Amino acid sequence: MAGQDLVTANSSAIGAESREHLEEYVTFNIAGQMFGIPVLIVQDILLPENIAAIPLAPPEVRGSINLRGRIVTVIDVRVRLGLERRAINENDSLLSTPTDSDAEEDDSDAEEAAPKEEGEAGEGEEGGEGEDDQTEEEMADATAAVEEMKRKKQNHMMAVTVEHHNELYTLLVDSVGDVIGLSKDGYEGNPSTLDPLWREFASGIYRLEDSLMVVLDVERLLDFKAEV
Repeated sequence: MAGQDLVTANSSAIGAESREHLEEYVTFNIAGQMFGIPVLIVQDILLPENIAAIPLAPPEVRGSINLRGRIVTVIDVRVRLGLERRAINENDSLLSTPTDSDAEEDDSDAEEAAPKEEGEAGEGEEGGEGEDDQTEEEMADATAAVEEMKRKKQNHMMAVTVEHHNELYTLLVDSVGDVIGLSKDGYEGNPSTLDPLWREFASGIYRLEDSLMVVLDVERLLDFKAEV
């Protein structure tokens, strides 16, 4: 399972400030709210697939994945924050993840929609208007298949892998945004209006131009032992 490179830091957010006065965060979205975690603890960003269930695990633990030979625990941040659990993607039930057969089925659909190679026979082969109409239909089907794949990817949950006490954990989130640099002067403590459960896992906030970014405390987010 290949990860995806981190997005380059937003130069407009960094501005002319010197690097030592900035904190850099990987941002992600959960239920319409922006969150951020320090970029230094992020190891990978990926589309989670083939999550294996862990028997008797707490509801926040979605399962585990194999990441380049290492078994990594997947934490559902939505559930951890008291929100409703959601499917990994639109074809996924809440209790299962996409299977290899599902992937093969998607591939076969794409192959059926793709235009035939030159020399392959089909209706209207003798040429003329029938052949042109068929080619246009095949191209339209192929384009529709590509757009459908893009749409499915947009609806797919994302995962941010972090290191915690020399162990890797993957945080399951709705979507991943940019890496941004923010001035330390703009950092504030948790407001009283923040949900009590969120305050438990948040270290503070940043008030951006058009949104509020909640800084998650990964140490507390992953501290399940303290709740036992």
